[in-house]
Amino acid sequence: MKTWNSALLKERAFDCVRGFERRAGSGGLWNYHDSHAGPEPVTGPSLDPHSPDLVKPCRLAANHYVWPSAIYELLDTNVPRQIMEYSGFPFPKDTPLFPTKQQVLDYMKRYAKDVEPHIRFNTNVVSVRYRPNEEKKWLVTYRPVCDETEGGLKFSAAHPDKTEHFDAVLVASGHYELPYVPEKKGLAEWTAKYPGSVSHSKHFRHPRQFADVPGNLLIVGNSASALDLAYQTAVILQRNVYKSARSQATLPGGSSEYIKTVPDIDRLEPETRSVRFTDGSVLHDVGHVLFATGFLRHYPFLDEINRTATPVVTDGLRLHGLYKQCVSYNFPGLAFIATPRYILPTRVGEAQAVWLSKIFQGKLELPSIEEMKADEENTVQLRGDSPKFHNLMYPDDVHYAHELNRHVYSTPGWQSGLLPCEWNREDILYRASAVKMKEAYLKYRERTNGKRAASVEELQQTVGFKFEDVDWTEFKLRVAQDPRRVLENVPPLGSAAR
Repeated sequence: MKTWNSALLKERAFDCVRGFERRAGSGGLWNYHDSHAGPEPVTGPSLDPHSPDLVKPCRLAANHYVWPSAIYELLDTNVPRQIMEYSGFPFPKDTPLFPTKQQVLDYMKRYAKDVEPHIRFNTNVVSVRYRPNEEKKWLVTYRPVCDETEGGLKFSAAHPDKTEHFDAVLVASGHYELPYVPEKKGLAEWTAKYPGSVSHSKHFRHPRQFADVPGNLLIVGNSASALDLAYQTAVILQRNVYKSARSQATLPGGSSEYIKTVPDIDRLEPETRSVRFTDGSVLHDVGHVLFATGFLRHYPFLDEINRTATPVVTDGLRLHGLYKQCVSYNFPGLAFIATPRYILPTRVGEAQAVWLSKIFQGKLELPSIEEMKADEENTVQLRGDSPKFHNLMYPDDVHYAHELNRHVYSTPGWQSGLLPCEWNREDILYRASAVKMKEAYLKYRERTNGKRAASVEELQQTVGFKFEDVDWTEFKLRVAQDPRRVLENVPPLGSAAR
């Protein structure tokens, strides 16, 4: 939230910049909450992204609520800190290469401090409605997070809902709130027969939660969370962990002889407490199934928009009607920050925020609706009409940020606002090598009894880490001595406003 707040405030052209945050402070999902009650049980598939109360807060004390996130106790980042930093705001020098969850939270809180006066905390947004015929087209209704509203979920006469009018709305609530649990044969019957034996990675906090699980532990998934949770559980509990993988892993993960990779699930067989896989093999005596299968796109406050002929959210697998995965072309003034997957949210979010600030101020003109629709359709053809639509893995994320930056540099007086972060050679080298670097970092910790490396040199000397080769011709225009002066070959966006 802080990035777009800062970008808009520095434009000095908006009467009001207001943020709404249902948590008590800055940091978003990095606000860790330890649930001693164990993982919240799954009772069946989770496929509906539209119910407003699918995600609920935990009440800790009178008028004190927390919104659980997918952060867990032993979480480190999976990209090095050098490419997680906001422009001109480095991590402390003694921060490890891959910061811990607390170090990231501290960093986010320090970064957000100067814009917090513009944010209403402990405030839940109830609805965001579009009224094209009104002067200020967007109506935002909200209520306090307190006991009378049951944490912000219910209307209370004691604290009536309030509505404010805005020219534009930016959604920066992320997409790691509503767990996605796919339909699997036998799942509903399994959870009915063995209550509490199925959970989702959002509610994983520490391997100790599974220390007393009888039988085998099966983790479903093969992306960042599944890889990390399998590694932590196998190493800490010194027990076999079976990891069901539908596709090959593309992100870093530690290795252990206790991790046994098995195929995708065909069905669960509760009568024998077994899981059958797509190759016909069977895992018997399954004590717990942990789904690390991602999240649905869940924006209940957009309910009115999602009931129109052009919804933003349909089945929750991807967002619809967005140009550059950011700007709605059906509802002018609506935009989303950091919706792509496998990106560096700070870097991409910062590029989007600066870009959007120019658009909302009228310094940058969007293409026609037809062109924006065609751009979205090209992405569908390239990646599919599925969660993969949002995939922006290296080097696509770098090219995406550069494209937005070039548009910003084409606007008059762009230097007067928040300056976009420009990727340099070192940044690109770190990004290209992030997977290998994290794997080397985990090996380093194993060899040094848990020490966290603070530099690449430590990894090179101890585990022989080497950077990936980079095809620099791909970034020829993007690594110039002064990249902000390079305006050649700017992809067409529309003309800069005069």
